[in-house]
Amino acid sequence: MKILAFETTDAVASVALLLDGEVYETVIDTDRRHAESVLPAAEALLSAHGLRTVDMDAFAADVGPGSFTGVRIGVCMANALGAAHKKPVVAVDALETLAYPYRNETVCALIDARNGNGYGAVYENGAAVTPPCACVIAEFTSDLPADCRMTGTATDDPKLPSAANVARIAAARTGEKEIAPLYLKLSQAERMWKA
Repeated sequence: MKILAFETTDAVASVALLLDGEVYETVIDTDRRHAESVLPAAEALLSAHGLRTVDMDAFAADVGPGSFTGVRIGVCMANALGAAHKKPVVAVDALETLAYPYRNETVCALIDARNGNGYGAVYENGAAVTPPCACVIAEFTSDLPADCRMTGTATDDPKLPSAANVARIAAARTGEKEIAPLYLKLSQAERMWKA
């Protein structure tokens, strides 16, 4: 199984290659925009393993929540490559990528959305018991179980979503012809337009 995965929902993007059970990841921490840096990084990663996009069995992307523009970049790249090569595309959300390393525990994944707001989800043994939602962080965390681990950019364990975990999660899923962004609230432009 060969999967090329994209993570573009945060300021630091990454791409990963799942190749015969092993995951190889490139983290892209640059001033260049994701639209300019992610595809060249993916091509370099594939080239290092003697592969091209046509060799992939599937493509995967973090569909959010996160930066509206960043989410669209990853989703569009995965969809375009899937369509071009007639391969399936797999959606993975940002919160489950954060929870993945702790899949045998109870874990709350939280992404900071500023001003006390965030995106959160709670997982037990890898299954979502509170699905991804927009939230007020203090309210969302007020009645979590005492043994609940916290992870993500709105916690003391400020991890970012990773393409490596997108690839690992995608390997256990059936792909689709096309995936869509997971938007849990309106963009700032939409909120201003409706005001």
